[in-house]
Amino acid sequence: MNQKIKTKLPLFICLIVCFTGYALAQVETETPIADYTFETIEVEGVDFLEVAASNDFGDYAGNTRSPDGEKTIGFTLIDGVFTTYDFPGSLNTFFYALDNAGKAAGHYKDIDGDYHGVILEDGELQRYDFPGAAETHIYGLSDETGALSGNIVDAAGVTHAFSGELIITFPGAVNTYGDFVNAAGAVVGSYIDADGKPHGFIRNPDGSFTTIDLPEMPNLKFLFVNTITDFGLIGFRAKAVNDILRSYLLLPDGILYEVRRPGSVSTVVRNVNQDGSIIGYYDLTDGRRYGFVGRPATPLYTKKFGNIFSMHLSKGLNLLSVPLKPTVQMTARSLAVKTGATVVVMFDAANQRFVGWTPNAPDDGFPIGGAKGYIANLPESRAIVFTGTKWTNQTQVAAAPVAMPLDQTWAFVVSGYLGGTQHFNGYLVRIRNTRTNTVMTTRVRRNYFAAATADLNYRGVVEVGDRLELTVTDTHGNAASEKFNFIVNPMNLENAVLNVTLDGIGTPKQNLLLPNYPNPFNPETWIPYRLSEGGQVSMSIYDAKGRLIRTLSLGYQSAGFYQDQGRAAYWDGRNGFGEPVASGIYFYQLTTPSFQQTRRMLILK
Repeated sequence: MNQKIKTKLPLFICLIVCFTGYALAQVETETPIADYTFETIEVEGVDFLEVAASNDFGDYAGNTRSPDGEKTIGFTLIDGVFTTYDFPGSLNTFFYALDNAGKAAGHYKDIDGDYHGVILEDGELQRYDFPGAAETHIYGLSDETGALSGNIVDAAGVTHAFSGELIITFPGAVNTYGDFVNAAGAVVGSYIDADGKPHGFIRNPDGSFTTIDLPEMPNLKFLFVNTITDFGLIGFRAKAVNDILRSYLLLPDGILYEVRRPGSVSTVVRNVNQDGSIIGYYDLTDGRRYGFVGRPATPLYTKKFGNIFSMHLSKGLNLLSVPLKPTVQMTARSLAVKTGATVVVMFDAANQRFVGWTPNAPDDGFPIGGAKGYIANLPESRAIVFTGTKWTNQTQVAAAPVAMPLDQTWAFVVSGYLGGTQHFNGYLVRIRNTRTNTVMTTRVRRNYFAAATADLNYRGVVEVGDRLELTVTDTHGNAASEKFNFIVNPMNLENAVLNVTLDGIGTPKQNLLLPNYPNPFNPETWIPYRLSEGGQVSMSIYDAKGRLIRTLSLGYQSAGFYQDQGRAAYWDGRNGFGEPVASGIYFYQLTTPSFQQTRRMLILK
């Protein structure tokens, strides 16, 4: 994946440098107004709604006034539900970022006038301070990596941009302000030079910088670059002395456009989506502030933003392909983030098996390519927009959303983690549906596993009430777990996944002597057992009259499963003198310092 990214970055960097340089030549003439249609975002009873962020699913976050009008507080508008948030003890709370999982981020001002980052997750506000920083301002939250971006203030009072763990300082700048990072790793923001003049910047993925200026506005009070799409479309705002605040779009074809909502005093663009639609807010003459969504007025106009493909995915299971080659290599994780999928499944043609991935995986999963079909399960129907370039020398698999009744599913994933401090990489997880007797297997990586099955004829592979039996074997094929049993419930079916945690891998719950195999036997047999704790172990063989025939001294054995031929106790059917014993019933007895158990076996000659 890294090699593919590297081959794309030089083109992406060149694109930014080239169109930025070209745009500077355009602003010497009157800047054209972008041709957009606007829809107002408003909440009943709220006359100050500063929409600052959106996600791919039509949810919003931003800022509003407290009920008493004395302070600014954050809000989210998710699935039509408006909720406000005020960090305890703060003077003001601001939200400027929102991801597809509904997590919001921003910052708050404490009673001493200092700023700290704030993250909203699962309805709870959490403070975030960048390590070593005196103040933290969050403006961005990456869907691809989860990394935060924004500004920090150091102990000397100097402002720097940050993205993830990276601190960014524009060369020679007095202060550097960061805002957003795209999938390619390009960070946008602004800086103040030694003469006190504001400029915009792009920190390209290779570490170089590109400056964004407005020569036609020499007396700028500020210039803030706050968004960049994966295709390279930039959104920023600026204000000159004795002028109103203005917002701009810098397109990949090198043309600069001003964005202005008709009838507004000022228009602020806070976010640009991959399809060229914009999110922000506008002010009216009476002081009211409203959010807006702006969409390119005509389909022809959207071509200026690059190749775009819109796709509607149904609630439940969908079979789809990625219609355009993205700027950065897409993975199972980025596809799940884009679609909101609970699972992503691919078919591994080389090994003739399905491979599953779930959002709780420790990695980004398999790469997403062209001319391949993928299965994604969505909790809600959604319209998805893909941007990028055309795939070359590949025939695309048509996107084919397929809906199924809620009491069955034609694709299913069992995923989870093996509990414990031990590393279980390479262990094999086997899942058997006791109703259908079908089996899924998968290898463990970083203690995580995801086994998948599917029927591309869209016949159900699992039903509510099915019992799934899970077992784990180690890298040598030896048993490493008890049998786990799980029952499929309606929620599992709806999400097309059963998430589990398998505890006690490698350590049985109790000592146990198991039936020997084969039985009856001639002349040899294996005697399996389990130890819940380590100790000296011996296996004694007795005849039907209770006379000791032979003792197998197994020495010190650590806790574990001794069930396979490589680990079980072995008896060759001979007594202590090396003589073959006669046919008949014999007893074998497992003895440890704290446990003893006896079972019966039969030799037939």
